[in-house]
Amino acid sequence: MAPQTFDAAVEAARQNLGSMAKGDAGPSTALWSQRDDVVLANPLGPPIVGFPLVAAETARVASMFVGGEPPEFDEVTRWASDDLGYVVAIEHAQVQRAGSDELVPMDLRVTTIFRREDDGWRLCVRHADRVTTPGRPAPLA
Repeated sequence: MAPQTFDAAVEAARQNLGSMAKGDAGPSTALWSQRDDVVLANPLGPPIVGFPLVAAETARVASMFVGGEPPEFDEVTRWASDDLGYVVAIEHAQVQRAGSDELVPMDLRVTTIFRREDDGWRLCVRHADRVTTPGRPAPLA
């Protein structure tokens, strides 16, 4: 069953990142909406649309990791209506990549969007990139 409140969905998504860092995509995949319009945009490739492709990419990304520390979150903002909500945060993690014994830092700027569906709150968009430094981007030439 999906989380019944927006705040519970945010907390579940954050806890599930710990499983991803250990190579287990199952808890994260279970939180996603299964509708055709879901989007995953991670720093490893182009945006992916539709639940089957998002589930496959989530499993692929999880397989890159074998351990790490629970992530920490610097939340920038959070907003929700009765049926839609989002969080913008910086995620800080120490991860161990498959084939390595070393923990390495991984910091991501992430926007996560949830919506209320028939069974509760579901993840429908996750956009993450490696831009985590404060300040404005350089102007285009």
